[in-house]
Amino acid sequence: MAIEFSTLDDNQVILVKIDGAADSDQLQEMRRSAVELIARTGFTDFIFDMRELESLENGDPGAIFDLGRKFKAHNISVWTNTAFLMPVDKRAYEQVELLHHIEINGGRGVLDYVESVEEAFSWFEEMANRVAAPKTSGKSPPPR
Repeated sequence: MAIEFSTLDDNQVILVKIDGAADSDQLQEMRRSAVELIARTGFTDFIFDMRELESLENGDPGAIFDLGRKFKAHNISVWTNTAFLMPVDKRAYEQVELLHHIEINGGRGVLDYVESVEEAFSWFEEMANRVAAPKTSGKSPPPR
């Protein structure tokens, strides 16, 4: 498996490309590296290009569950936005989906599955606009 980090400075995005077969040790190290990049750059938007991922934890649901539970230990802010270019391989796709469900239930920040880097940029902009929008109670104002 290969994991490559790069920054897209103009968009303030961290791009992570993962291919091959991924195991827990590699992904734990990737998470540590991500935390370091957040601290160094201040970027909180991520794109994970996992299209060439072949398997996650050899497809072992118990190992994927354990990996998902360990996400919280890295103290990655819930304010991060992560866009995923999901695996082409159907089994790998399902394994990553399972991992995400476990992470989200454990307090992971917002994520989305996208088809392109450009779609990820649009989603990041949409998320930034949601945060900047004034909050309302959702109730109609009283009649005059």
